[in-house]
Amino acid sequence: MNENDSCIVNLERTILKNGPEFLSHKLVIKGDLAYLKPTISAMSFCMIYIVVGVFLFGLAVSLLRMPDRYDLAVFLGGFGIAIGTFGIALIQPFLRRSRFDKTTNCFDNHKDHNVTLEHIVSLQINNKVIQSKHGLSYGCFELNLLTQHGRRINILNHGDEQQLLHDAELLGIFLDVEVKDYRREIIL
Repeated sequence: MNENDSCIVNLERTILKNGPEFLSHKLVIKGDLAYLKPTISAMSFCMIYIVVGVFLFGLAVSLLRMPDRYDLAVFLGGFGIAIGTFGIALIQPFLRRSRFDKTTNCFDNHKDHNVTLEHIVSLQINNKVIQSKHGLSYGCFELNLLTQHGRRINILNHGDEQQLLHDAELLGIFLDVEVKDYRREIIL
């Protein structure tokens, strides 16, 4: 694409369909490095599933010693493995850190292609409503980066509006880019 080609990007459309209602990450800035660190509450939430799964599996192993409890042991073992696996799947995104490194001049979120920091033209804040088929709908917010090549990459997605605004402002200062606020009133 050359400079004369125009690229239309709908900036009001949210990128992600679902997102956590709770505060999942906080921005940490140390010198030439800014990164998203998972919160203790987010990690604890995931660890509960892992611990319960390991406990149930351990209980199943101990029940295997009793021949009359074999059916219960198989059930608890399978259920423990399923819950523990779910917890491991939940914690995976929290362990990958998105980072902005001025020494390497690179944004890396371990998911999308790396972005050169000077190609980032602004940050964007959107709000959205998470609609669940079987649960309540709730509002949450996302922070995206916009590049000079028309890419939009999600950085952060959670429900704590004040923390997201604070993190967006700090990151905007760190990157020396404008923070564009596309939030609108959410009606549930």
